[in-house]
Amino acid sequence: MATTSSKDEMLDQVQISLSHGPYACASLTKLSGGTANFVYRGTLIKPLEDGTKTIVIKHTEPYVASNPNFKLASTRCDFEQTILSRLETLSPISHSSITVQTPRLYTFSQETHTQIYTDLPASTELKTYALTHSLTKAQCSRLGHALGLWAKTFHVWGAAEGQLSLRESMKGNVAMKELKYAINYPRLVATIEDFPHILQASKEVFEAVAKDVRTLLDREEGSLIHGDLWSGNVLLNNAPFPDPEEPLKLFIIDWELSHLSNHAFDLGQMFAELFELKHFKGLDAGVWLIEAFMKGYGKLEEQVAFRTAIHVGAHLICWGSRVQGWGTQEQIERVVEVGRDFIVKGWEKDRGYFEETPLRSLFT
Repeated sequence: MATTSSKDEMLDQVQISLSHGPYACASLTKLSGGTANFVYRGTLIKPLEDGTKTIVIKHTEPYVASNPNFKLASTRCDFEQTILSRLETLSPISHSSITVQTPRLYTFSQETHTQIYTDLPASTELKTYALTHSLTKAQCSRLGHALGLWAKTFHVWGAAEGQLSLRESMKGNVAMKELKYAINYPRLVATIEDFPHILQASKEVFEAVAKDVRTLLDREEGSLIHGDLWSGNVLLNNAPFPDPEEPLKLFIIDWELSHLSNHAFDLGQMFAELFELKHFKGLDAGVWLIEAFMKGYGKLEEQVAFRTAIHVGAHLICWGSRVQGWGTQEQIERVVEVGRDFIVKGWEKDRGYFEETPLRSLFT
């Protein structure tokens, strides 16, 4: 997960900002996997009291780290530290020796917009892991079930009376809520121009879906969601998958898009990315993980199931068609077709259609 680079001025600035406190680092290494922030692994000059030798530092600027011309509210880190601080009351979730949890937030500097977390050394994202390790159906069953159980537990926890004040606070993350909407639903309608032969006939449905989601968000209510839940924000040890009796720890990271919305947007994004593993790379693990995730998550209300399927379709069209180097033109056009059908059939509430698709487990 680590990358090397030439002179990194931001790295130097971050290291200097930490130099006179308990998190002073002998060295920083830039981490890959994210684009919006500057993220580093730091080797501490002096280990923490619990023996910790490395930490993760996440520094936020009012723009996307990989593209300074893309302005993005720096307040996103304020909301991330708000929810991560409260998530310390959510106990880790374990299933079949797999433990899923959020990293601990050691400290947050509002002045420098810098967060410091627990590190998961030698880790990689689930997406990369699935591409570089051969996962069996049994392994996917354990892994997906654990992730689904954690997601359900988080959603229930976030909806509980005890999190009322947290939900009120997260309502304020308007910039990220609007970003989430913009990069999916207005973009969905705009993408018709890129594939008119596939999508033009569905324009009316797409516009209705975008209007429906806009109405949902304008109510300023809903449930607490992660907001960016996908295989790239699940970390695990970059090593051969352990035997069932051996422990495995997973971290759910990147909470800056968390806001109030519908659980379907967390589920839909995760399932779309897992589906792409099968569609573009022929990995059955993608579908196995969806099925196991739903076993862990449990039965969905029909309305949530259809909304999830619609969001899977929107993500496939808006993102699956734009991943550089992932597939042939034929595969790209096919994923757009699949996304279209998921949206249209989800909007029509055609449950029978989904029984023959990788999303069948949403309706069982």
